[in-house]
Amino acid sequence: MKHYIIAKFKDKKDTERLLPEICRLFDKALLIEGVTDVKVHPSNSDRENRYSIMIEMTMTQEGLLAYDASEMHKEWKRTYGDKIESKAIFDCEE
Repeated sequence: MKHYIIAKFKDKKDTERLLPEICRLFDKALLIEGVTDVKVHPSNSDRENRYSIMIEMTMTQEGLLAYDASEMHKEWKRTYGDKIESKAIFDCEE
């Protein structure tokens, strides 16, 4: 399955500034059983109504459960949660 996290940062400058560390954090998701691929996409638009970043993950249903319970996921929420204005989570089949 595909798992997408689409987030809009409160401060637009955070996208470029935080992108390297967000990529490093999501690389750790590949250590979670059932997670097979992770891609972090920054937006190429500077329009005000656009989201900042999209994280695309490929995983099994069991991988999603393991990801949700993982320390890496908790670190994502703890470190970046207060920097995010809004987000959308979308799951679908490949």
